[in-house]
Order: sequence, then C-alpha cells, then structure tokens
Amino acid sequence: MVIKSNDPDKSKLKKAKNVKERDDIITKLESEVIIGLPDGSSFNVQENTVVTITKLSFEDGENNFITEVKRGSMKFDVQKQAKTKNKIKFKTGIATAAIRGTDGFIGKTAKCEIASLSTGNLDFEISTTKKTYAITGGQTIFYCKDAAIVVDLESSGNGELFRELNAVLTDTTLSADAIRKAAEKADKKISEKQKELRAKINCHIDPLPDIVYSAKQTISATCSEGTYIRIFGEPQRSNGNALLLPVEWDPSTIGQKKVPFTCFYEGDPTNTMQCGLLTTYFAGSSDTTTTGDQALLTIMSSMPIKVCDPAMITIEGVFDTTDQNAVLTVTLGKYTSKNLVPLSAKGRFLHSIPVSDKNGNWNENTLYVNFESKNGNKNVEVPIRVVKSCKTVNLIPPTLALYANQCKAALALGQTDGDKAIYTLYIDNVAQKEIYFDSDRKFYEKLTSGIHTYRFHVEDLAGNKVELKQRLQCYPPLRNAKIVIDGGEEPEYIPVPPPPRGINTKIHRQLSFSVKNLPQNDPTYIKQIDITLPGNHIQLRGTDLQSNRIDQQIELPHGTSTKVKITVTLKSGEILTANKPYTVQ
Repeated sequence: MVIKSNDPDKSKLKKAKNVKERDDIITKLESEVIIGLPDGSSFNVQENTVVTITKLSFEDGENNFITEVKRGSMKFDVQKQAKTKNKIKFKTGIATAAIRGTDGFIGKTAKCEIASLSTGNLDFEISTTKKTYAITGGQTIFYCKDAAIVVDLESSGNGELFRELNAVLTDTTLSADAIRKAAEKADKKISEKQKELRAKINCHIDPLPDIVYSAKQTISATCSEGTYIRIFGEPQRSNGNALLLPVEWDPSTIGQKKVPFTCFYEGDPTNTMQCGLLTTYFAGSSDTTTTGDQALLTIMSSMPIKVCDPAMITIEGVFDTTDQNAVLTVTLGKYTSKNLVPLSAKGRFLHSIPVSDKNGNWNENTLYVNFESKNGNKNVEVPIRVVKSCKTVNLIPPTLALYANQCKAALALGQTDGDKAIYTLYIDNVAQKEIYFDSDRKFYEKLTSGIHTYRFHVEDLAGNKVELKQRLQCYPPLRNAKIVIDGGEEPEYIPVPPPPRGINTKIHRQLSFSVKNLPQNDPTYIKQIDITLPGNHIQLRGTDLQSNRIDQQIELPHGTSTKVKITVTLKSGEILTANKPYTVQ
C-alpha cells in the first residue's frame, strides 16, 4: 500500500504501480510492497512497516534513492553499476545506512536500529556522534542505548531475522551480551527453518550467458511442485514444469547484473529462501555504446566472493585478447599471482588463492585484479568475505596461559587476533560468566575464598577450543582471626606431689585451644601450627587438621614454671600468637 504525497487525506490507503518522492508506504500484517529501480535493484517493504521516500531519481544511469524507515524493516538487493555510482541510503531516525552493490535489510524496533547484510558493504553512521561503523556480508549491527554491537550471523540479511528480534529488542534492560545471545538464538532458529525448507525445495534455473546485450531477459526455472518462486514480481507456483520468469533493467545501466530468486513452499509464505542467483554482464544493447574500459576487463565472479569451504578465493573473468603482451595479475595481501594472460584460453581467466589464518591472509577484505595492455589499463577491486566460523578457514586454535597468585589468576589469551572467541569461567563445574573477546589480551580473574576447581574455557568462531583446569586456593586476610586457649592465657598452677627419686619428673598435660573467626571455621585456612616450650617443639601441618580446635599433649617439668608459646600461621600470610604459662609444684 502507498499513501500518495498529493493525497490530502493520508488516512486512506491506495494501491499504486508507481511511487515518487515524499510518498509514504505502509504495510500491515502479511503484506508487502516491492519497489523496483531501473537498473534492476529492488526494495521490499516488509510487513508492519512505515517508510517515507525522501529522494527518488534516475539520471544518466544513476539511482538516487533515499528512504526513511520509521517503523519495521526494508529489504534491499542493489545492483553494482560499471559507469556510475548509485546513491542509496536508508535513515532510521538516529542512523543513516549507505549501501553499495549489496543485499540485506535495514530495520527499526522500538528501542534499537538494525542493519544486516547477506553480501556487500554498508556504512552505518550515527547522526548524534557522526561515528561510522562499517559492516560486510554476513554481519549484523545493532545500535541500542547509544552502543553498537556487530555480530556474525549465518542468517544476516534474511528478513526473518528482523521478525524474530523485533519482539525481543523491546526490552530496554538487555545488556550487550544479552542482545548478542538473542541474535544467536534467532540465527539458530532461522537456520533450522531454512534447512527444513531446503529439503522441500529443489529448483533448476537455466543460466544466463556470461555477457548479454539485451536489457530484457527471460529465465527458465523448474522447481519441485508446491514451490513458489519469483524474481521481483508476484511469485509463481510451480507444478513441476518449467516456468518462464522475465527480468529487465534500463539499457543505460551497463555493468554486472545479479538476478536473485526467492522461494517459499506453499502454506508458509513467511519462511523464504534464496533458491538461486544468476549473474551476467550487461555490455549494452545496440543503441548503447560500451566504453573501452569495460572491454578491457570484466569480472564474472559474484561479489563479494565468499570464502568458507573450500577455503579459497576463486576469481573469474574475461579480458581483451588483442594484445598478446598484456599482463594480468591478481593480488591478495602480500601475494601477487604470475601473469595470467598466457595461462588463460580465449581471454577467459580463472585463478584460486588459498585463504586461512595459517596463511596469514584471512583478514583481507579486498582482492585486486590488474590488467595492463597497449590498449589501456584497468584495475578492479573485488570485495571478499571470509567466513571465520568455517573450520577450513579458521585452523589455529586459541591459546590460554594461567598464572595464579594470591587470590588472583592472571590469564593470557593468544591466537585470537582477527578471530572472535567466547571465554567461559567455571568454578566447581558451575558456569560463572561468559565474555566475548576479539583479540589477544591479558586479564585477571578474582578467585573465590577457599579451595575450588577452576575451568577456564575458550572457543573460537570455528569451534576450536582450549581449556585449562586447576584447583586453586584463595585465602584473603582475616583481620579478626585469633587464638583462644581453654582457660585463657592467665598463668595456671598445677599442684602435683614430687615423684619418687629416680622417676621421671615431667607430667603430661593437654593443651586445648581454638583458632577463632575463620570463615565457616574452616581449618584449611591454617597453614601450620607451632607449639614451643623449653626443650621441645611441636609442629602441626594444616593439611592434617580436621577442625579449627586443637587438643595437644605436652610435657611440663615438675618444680618450675614453663611458658608455652603457640604460633598459628595462616595461608593468607598472617601470624597469630598466644602464650600459656604453667607452674607445676
């Protein structure tokens, strides 16, 4: 539904085949509006959405399209032009998203603003701070409560992701970690639904030629019965036979074209998937001239190039063959290929480069193709998207080192630069915290009082794991700990008759005392106890103590006074002392 800008009563909804500047577009439940631009780009205003078209023009093959998403979400699939640059922006109140040659969605919930990409690049600028966040295909950015969160999700760019998160993000108390977990939960749910859908849908789509010279094409698609398929228009139901689907663009929009196919299975139109993607290069029709620059080199690979399994970039294209001495090279990071011209047949080249963390090139995001000949030179920048959650790309597991000292564990995390890792702390097999790290770092964990079993667990995007497990002790200072002797520290007189001549003159006495104010009276806080008296020294190790109360037999000589000294050394480093004088007469 579209509310026309010249309608004095904007409460009325009207159907429209064309839209223009200042039109408002409103959709309700289970409704959508698809807007197509002359170059083949498309925009899907999803259900429960309000958008305003603030700028809409097409001049000299250039799209100038600016919309404001006031509520809900809007999907986009934008073509990349050869001669001109599209100016396509989305505003959501506090943010502006500028996109180029990409597909995904932009959305606004009650408390957050979201941009999400399947492929391509997007700049997300915050109007209040002028700070810009750049995301690429496979990433989703949330801007909530003046904070930006970027998450790698398999379902990034899928409109279903916005529907799943719209209800969750109304909670203003959610932390950054809670938002991240909600996104990952929604991602998992969507991935499972997509898997079920892929099991039902099977489509064969006849490819287009590498280069086409007509702005109108008809594509044949054969899908399993019950499948609904569309390019940009109304979906067509397949009965198992071939369907003919038309697609066209303005003849002035020379350049690479991508034709995405969307499918769903009857009974569930909300669960959609991209069931096909054709690419071709439109070189211009008979009434359109092709620049010499385009004739020199054309990249045929779909952009951005996704790297996962296999873990390599494969770039494909065609070049001008009139100069046998031409030089064509491909560069990624520190790597530059040999001249591909003599290795290519009939002007078509294909080159692959392995990519992984071990190769040291998995942080690259641009591939450079350079062509030099007597007819001219051309350089092409090809965006790439390395999926770091793929085990074939992410080969090096993280490392973790532990240094424990005085109620503190010092940890050193390594091999995570360019990666992302989840760190989980377990104490006695109970998870205590979970933190996301995206670089190597040193950090500390405060230990809990007493002796406990600690597990420090790290897992990176590809599921590579490292874990340290150790029993660690922590005994913080105990300011109120003291020795309490039965009977107190006052001198004690023991009347004993003198023994007969030649009999041992020493008597046995039980010395009883307690170490008070230990947490839960736990004797493990005691390192050792020393009982000293003339001619004798008794030492008790803390590991041998069963409680904080000690009963120890001592020998006292007859006919003299003896001072017994008690020294308790705590594991916290504190030393407690007490004295007990005895007189045996």
